[in-house]
Amino acid sequence: TCNAYCQETRGGRKNPDKSRREALACQDGVWNEGKAGRWRRLQIIIWEVKQMGDLISVIVPVYNSEQYLSSCIESVLKQTYSSFEVILIEDGSEDSSPDICEMLCQKDKRIRLVRQEHSGVSAARNLGIEVSQGKYLFFLDSDDLIHPQLLKALYQLQEENHTAIASEGLYYSRDEDQRKTIAWKTIAGCTPKRLYLDNRTALKYINKVSVCAIGGKMIARSAIKSVRFDGNLSHDEDKLFIYRLLVKGADVSLLCRNWYFYRRHAAGASKNFSEETCRIRYKVERYICDCEIKSGREENAAYREWNIAVMLTEWYAAGRKNHDSKLMKYSKDLAGKERKRKVFCRLNWWMKLYFYLTFYCYPLSIASVTVSKYIRISLKFIESKCRMDEKEGWS
Repeated sequence: TCNAYCQETRGGRKNPDKSRREALACQDGVWNEGKAGRWRRLQIIIWEVKQMGDLISVIVPVYNSEQYLSSCIESVLKQTYSSFEVILIEDGSEDSSPDICEMLCQKDKRIRLVRQEHSGVSAARNLGIEVSQGKYLFFLDSDDLIHPQLLKALYQLQEENHTAIASEGLYYSRDEDQRKTIAWKTIAGCTPKRLYLDNRTALKYINKVSVCAIGGKMIARSAIKSVRFDGNLSHDEDKLFIYRLLVKGADVSLLCRNWYFYRRHAAGASKNFSEETCRIRYKVERYICDCEIKSGREENAAYREWNIAVMLTEWYAAGRKNHDSKLMKYSKDLAGKERKRKVFCRLNWWMKLYFYLTFYCYPLSIASVTVSKYIRISLKFIESKCRMDEKEGWS
């Protein structure tokens, strides 16, 4: 059989009825002995690996996700790219999530279950990184969904651009909209299908969801190395993880499709303004801003300071609205410290004015926001009117 195959290929003819395995194997399924047989076996293994593509490890932390877990994993199993493994990190759930995980493992051999005592999402993702075997790691939250072609599209981006991180846009949905048919959309205003962000640009836009959120990110294992999620953080741990990758020189490929289905839960809105959450978020933002200052990236540091100023004003406004005196005091104390920093002087005059009015004359800050919105609407109306007049004049 092997000689016949060699004769056919030398003559430029191929036998469509025989696979490469059948052509390279001897009769009765017995492999040739010696160096030639081992070489043919190696050829077959290499060919099969190329046909499958590189392995992608899909890391899914699981904690009390019984309502969404099955649909999440089903969206992975429907992928057009089949060379993947799903690693379910069961983080000591108190509902039926462990039973669902076991059922999913029996359904498909590509799904693996790893258990740990409840240690938080950061520890779960770190464990997933350790036990994964793929060339690329894809991070997925257990309550989200992905488009059937997402893994294949991101894999092609990685192979073509050789970037450290590949990402896509997010399709947002609320709990009450879960039963509606998903209409996958293209990112608004993004003409090319793909974008490339070099390291400097990615560092500048670290706060953009397409860059900082870990859900939907495909990261090359070679880029992660020793970088891990901070187990002491319960919020913004993904932003800090991505930032540490960018500091080491990572770049980003962006797929201009909203192919990551992100669920917005009603319970999450109130937690965003708890005092504990605000402390952690401020700690992360302050750390990134200080690192940018030390690295000499003054423009990025000023942008980080602008984000901090916006956060503090939002927290103070939320404290007044919810009659949370602790949150009001905490945000106001931080505001007093921030305005003494040198980088605060780099904020534009409008941001400084709004910042001072929020903490020292709150009613005027509300009025200033209303006036600014009216001015923006008026300017847009005047601009559109001028364009219409120009078109009429030309006609």
